[in-house]
Amino acid sequence: MNAREDFIEYEAVLSYCRNKTMSGYEQAVHYGRLSGYFTSDNKLTPMGRKIARLLEDGLAA
Repeated sequence: MNAREDFIEYEAVLSYCRNKTMSGYEQAVHYGRLSGYFTSDNKLTPMGRKIARLLEDGLAA
């Protein structure tokens, strides 16, 4: 994967988390970590990558 795709996936998951928490960045990242989407150093986990693909396809709830 290249840096642009990584960035797009990260932003998609972060946006999803922000919508779920209806809060700012810190709360969204915390939610993402608790949900298994982000690692402790804020990188996408394999689950986070799956969510990003689902979001791109319009299938995430």
